[in-house]
Amino acid sequence: MGQRELWQRIDAPLEGEAISFPLDVCTSFKNQLGEQQQLTMKEGGFTVCMAGKYYAYRNHCPHVGTPLDWLPNQFFSEDGAMLLCHTHGALFEPTTGECMAGPCPRGLYPLGLKMLDDELWVVKSISL
Repeated sequence: MGQRELWQRIDAPLEGEAISFPLDVCTSFKNQLGEQQQLTMKEGGFTVCMAGKYYAYRNHCPHVGTPLDWLPNQFFSEDGAMLLCHTHGALFEPTTGECMAGPCPRGLYPLGLKMLDDELWVVKSISL
């Protein structure tokens, strides 16, 4: 695994489903004195399986920061075609995170994924 990257194993969803997971987000920054510091925050993420491929995003509405799912693992619109922010009704394309409709200033924040020995891993070293 990469020198600066931290990874955690996550469960893989079934086709057309999404699974949320806790995520300890680590980021480093320089403080006002120019010293390097590290910050770890509790976040949430979710992974989606569409057409046999996996995609992962922060579980964070780009409009106001609330989680997308009101109920655990309920990320899809009623027809199952789009990811839905249950707070404001914004719709996102599952394979890109792009905002397709609703009050979203940008798309979802993607997380790096990789398959290693038949296990799915998500990067948790990201800049916020």
